[in-house]
Amino acid sequence: MFGFGTQKKAFSPSLAALGIVERSAAEAYAALIATGWSEIGFGYHGTVHAHPDHPDVVVRFARKADGFGDYAALLRKGFAGSDGPHAPRIHDMHVSRCGALMTVGSRLSDPARDAWWLAYAHAVIADHPGVALDEGVRDRFRVEWPAHEPRIEHSSFDGIREAFRAAWPGYEAYVAALRAVSPQGLDPNIGNVLVGIDGSPVVNDPLCDDGYGLWRSPILRRLSRYADSVRRSAGEMFGRSPVPA
Repeated sequence: MFGFGTQKKAFSPSLAALGIVERSAAEAYAALIATGWSEIGFGYHGTVHAHPDHPDVVVRFARKADGFGDYAALLRKGFAGSDGPHAPRIHDMHVSRCGALMTVGSRLSDPARDAWWLAYAHAVIADHPGVALDEGVRDRFRVEWPAHEPRIEHSSFDGIREAFRAAWPGYEAYVAALRAVSPQGLDPNIGNVLVGIDGSPVVNDPLCDDGYGLWRSPILRRLSRYADSVRRSAGEMFGRSPVPA
């Protein structure tokens, strides 16, 4: 799972400081493994790597700059709560010319599967607080957290909502602020809530897979969209339009 956590800003190791030179889509994964950055997790587009000489940080590598790149860009720009305990801390970020994404972040841990607050933390990401979960999300919760099934059916999660708000009063405000600045809906996937050093829930990777290019300047984003449009038009002109699966 993609683990990036909160630490003081004074500690901000870069890819260069960690000795990571190769950053291309074709060679970066092998280079990380060869230099001792073993894979400890993976997702749809990327892998997470840890090194015994750098136990407090992880490196995330994705062959395609995805929604995590957008999330990192939003965090670096800053919004309400982005410097707080429920936001991941990104120390360094690099997008290669071929679109590969590499980031350095502080290491997080997985929450206990029977944590009393886990289902509610995901529910806040899935829906606006106070709004009933749709059945698809409920079905996923029933599979992932069967012990919480009665609680997610209850209007207040059997009191979990109140206890959670008392323990972490800033969590829902952070998710609301993130939702307001995000270009897409938030994703309550199983790996998208991890635990920070202080034991608080951290919203780890809440944007969907397709990247919007928020790490680029507005001008470069417009140029990229134009280039994509030209490539699609050229493909259709030469009979290379996508074929439905």
